[in-house]
Amino acid sequence: MAISHTGHTVKKFDEELGTLRDLVLRMGGLVEEQLRRAVEAMEKGDSAQAQEVVRGDREIDRIELKADEEIANLLALRTPLGVDLRTVLTLSKTVNDLERIGDEAKKVARTARDVSSSDAATRKQFNPVVVDLARTALTMLSGALDSLVRLDLERAEEVRKQDDLVDEAFIRCIRSISEHMAKVPDSIEVGVHMLFAAKGLERIGDHAKNIALYVFYLVEGRDMRHPKVNPNRGGEAEG
Repeated sequence: MAISHTGHTVKKFDEELGTLRDLVLRMGGLVEEQLRRAVEAMEKGDSAQAQEVVRGDREIDRIELKADEEIANLLALRTPLGVDLRTVLTLSKTVNDLERIGDEAKKVARTARDVSSSDAATRKQFNPVVVDLARTALTMLSGALDSLVRLDLERAEEVRKQDDLVDEAFIRCIRSISEHMAKVPDSIEVGVHMLFAAKGLERIGDHAKNIALYVFYLVEGRDMRHPKVNPNRGGEAEG
């Protein structure tokens, strides 16, 4: 199963929906690659690669603007219903989360650039826990995009559960960095940079989970973000 719809009375609608889908998937691929390269730059202490990631954000922004334009046109001119409407809304929300992930990846790259000239021993102390967190977040993002492409609910559920792994890795990361800063005051400046990067990576996990949850909405019409809230009961939680 994949994000494609055929057989509409208006063939142009199929083409426009396909264009939007392709834009979002291209944006997702670019964001994933940006995050991967940001993590590599941090791991290697490569300031040049980190700077390339920072500059690469412009292409993501361009695709975001184009996708937003396509979404507005589809909603205004085609008035989609049912699964078509859910598809447009899902892709719209996914664009927002991908844009946030791209921003966080750029922050990670900036951190990698800014600490690349710092003491090698200090970076060696901090890098493993941050990179471990980053790879966990990257696995989530890859899985979320895969579940969206395939409309795979089992894959989406796996990603949802992986959010706990990101949270655990984040806690380990914060604890390790904080303990080292307390023992070695000279490492505080680099440590603070790493703490900000870690928080950004934890947010990336949250956004990846959102994308996976949108798959449930698209396929089944279920909003999994707040499963205990009934939207028809004034925000009251269900028993």
